[in-house]
Amino acid sequence: MWYVAKDILKDKDLAEDAAQEAFLTLTKHLDQVEDPNSPQAKRFLVTITKSRAIDLLRRERRAEFTEYEDALGDTAEADDTLDTYLKVEAYEQLVDAIRSLDENYRVVLECRYLHELSEKETAKVLGLAEKTVNVRTYRARNKLKQVLWQNQGGNV
Repeated sequence: MWYVAKDILKDKDLAEDAAQEAFLTLTKHLDQVEDPNSPQAKRFLVTITKSRAIDLLRRERRAEFTEYEDALGDTAEADDTLDTYLKVEAYEQLVDAIRSLDENYRVVLECRYLHELSEKETAKVLGLAEKTVNVRTYRARNKLKQVLWQNQGGNV
């Protein structure tokens, strides 16, 4: 788990934090793990670890962005900062919307778009058929559109 997190974070201390958070998350989902030595359990653990590492990476970037924003005093630079902030905010809203989805859909979207895995790689990691990943991706994207529309005040 530490190696997976370190590969993403490039920092051994943050990798330790990500591994610890992954263990805590795993304790909440122990009922989903029938055989701890199975390939599915290992893939599940890797997926959780990657998600926690990416969360930490986002937090670090958000902190760096806040420090950068505080250092800016010029209004011309502040306009660029506002555009950057709006992009970051939209990205965070998208990630929050993905996390609100049912786990079957959320995990597929995380693998496909956050971890940038191909359909074939996603199928392998999750122990599913490629066609199943394809269908879940399609359905997840539709559900995601609904969630984003509702969050913007629209009615579906």
